[in-house]
Amino acid sequence: MLNPRDFGWGEGWELGVFVSTYETSLDSKGRGSVPAAFRHALQGGARILLYPALDGSPCLEGGGDALMQQNQATLLRMSPNTTARKVFLNRTVSKAVELKLDDTGRIKIPEKHLAMAGIQKDLVFVGAMDRFYLWEPDRYAAYDAEMESQLDDVQGDFEGSFNAAFAAPGIRGVVGESD
Repeated sequence: MLNPRDFGWGEGWELGVFVSTYETSLDSKGRGSVPAAFRHALQGGARILLYPALDGSPCLEGGGDALMQQNQATLLRMSPNTTARKVFLNRTVSKAVELKLDDTGRIKIPEKHLAMAGIQKDLVFVGAMDRFYLWEPDRYAAYDAEMESQLDDVQGDFEGSFNAAFAAPGIRGVVGESD
């Protein structure tokens, strides 16, 4: 079995990771089922925080306590009176909503937050390692197509980052190297 530390990924890799994409619908009471894999990534936590996506995408960004601790650490490193800190604080704290998973793994997303993402009935949970996004399906399809269309443009950046991560002595897998 691979050990994440062998790849320089550190201690945090054992923490829950949000991966994959799941489509679902809100029930008649406006509740959505959080995918089982995402509930597992919360590592037993029953709290989810959602806020408008930091990058301005028309979706909601969310995660558990680990994400909020990361956001808090980021905020504490920023000078208190900068515009960047105020924007980050406004987005991740002031506009955040704290949701509790019910016994069956559902959350009730406030109408205000659903409207921010254009979600009416159907939604897509999209994993993004330490966080996830909630998208309206058509908006996500457009975003996904845009990201796929840019793959060729960023391939060199990806390979450089990948190679840098594996540049530690004794680690195999650098793009362009033979075994």
